[in-house]
Amino acid sequence: MATFSSKTFNSALYQSFRPGYNNNFFKMVYNYHAKHNGHFDTAVDVGTGTGQVAVVLAEKFKQVHGVDASATMLSNAIQKPNVAYHVAKGEDLGVIATSSVDVLTIAQAMHWLHHPTFFSEVKRVLKPHGTFAAVGYSFVIFEDHPRATRRIYELGDQPDQLGPLWDHGRLILDNLYKSIDVPLQNVERHYFPSSIKSQFRNAAASADYAPDADADAEASLPPVMTGRVTMKHFRNYIKTWSSYKNYCEKYPSRPDIVDLTIDAILKEENLKEEDEVNITWPTVVILGENDA
Repeated sequence: MATFSSKTFNSALYQSFRPGYNNNFFKMVYNYHAKHNGHFDTAVDVGTGTGQVAVVLAEKFKQVHGVDASATMLSNAIQKPNVAYHVAKGEDLGVIATSSVDVLTIAQAMHWLHHPTFFSEVKRVLKPHGTFAAVGYSFVIFEDHPRATRRIYELGDQPDQLGPLWDHGRLILDNLYKSIDVPLQNVERHYFPSSIKSQFRNAAASADYAPDADADAEASLPPVMTGRVTMKHFRNYIKTWSSYKNYCEKYPSRPDIVDLTIDAILKEENLKEEDEVNITWPTVVILGENDA
């Protein structure tokens, strides 16, 4: 988390090129919440960054609070009349009143936190039967260019590339939060695409990648992290990785490692900067209900 909190982190680039979450994610959250509580008054988005989730919640809830430890990120947050932003850590939500929140979300940030302390705060601020929703995603899959998937995985994972330069917590995310205990009731975990581990590892390891034939129960659920973007947009997205910023600071005289990787993909796949590609992020959605 330290990289995103840095005053030198390019939060404007983050706002412009980080992927959003499609309506399927929000439908999952709202449907789950309606079954257990049904009120849509107040929502809190923890680790809100530049407010990508908060502003969507604002279309459904009367009041939304976006909380982030980084004033740098919040300086580029999207503004809406019913969204209030606060500089605060996920483990210390003192700006939020006890038992005042209908839904609490945390997107692509739970791996940075001390989980027992965080969940103590989650249970404090949520109303009885209030909903907790977490989403996290790992390295991207190119739907039509498996060799590109392999190159991006190697860029982010290998020890001679960006692998050692992630902030603490990245391995928790790559395991799609399976190691995190969620001390709530009626907990659901949904993984996308189905059979996600074997799909992603096969894509990273082999140019002969094909979806797993054994579909999980989630196969019938629509994915929550997909996109069709130009390769130029994708290049800029990779440059929002915290590991890339750390690499540039550690090796300022080396060639740009992201540009080298993307240029290799363009050549190998006969793509141009303006060509669009279909991409999917391996994703987990966790839903839980607060105690009565």
